[in-house]
Amino acid sequence: MSRWGCAMVSFAGLSRPKELLGEMRLEQVYTRPERLRSGTGRTLQHWAGRLAAKRAVLRLLDVAETAEYLGQAEVLPRPTPMCSRSAVCLHGHPPGVRLSGALADAAGDRGRIRISISHTAACALAVALVSARLPEDDHLDGV
Repeated sequence: MSRWGCAMVSFAGLSRPKELLGEMRLEQVYTRPERLRSGTGRTLQHWAGRLAAKRAVLRLLDVAETAEYLGQAEVLPRPTPMCSRSAVCLHGHPPGVRLSGALADAAGDRGRIRISISHTAACALAVALVSARLPEDDHLDGV
């Protein structure tokens, strides 16, 4: 496993999330909660940012960028200790990643994977790295 991974996804000139994926299906790459979160009212940059984060995680773990593995890295906002975990929370939430299947096995118990996502008008960039567990991780386990 690498110490960090990064990825950039360009969405300039694209209009639909499907166009970000080539031959892969949306349902394979994005989990149902991700599709709901990025759906109605969100711009293409949200889809691209989430995809960049997934790719960064796969590069961190040194695994192939397949639809199966992309779908096992779920990227959603992560509530903070200030949040009551309600859908109407007014605080911004940093992105978090939850691994399942073979990706969870590949990560093992090496620490928590942290991600950061940034956007421009035409591309999204994400970085993934492994960090030691922090005190707030105990409060947010399972998120």
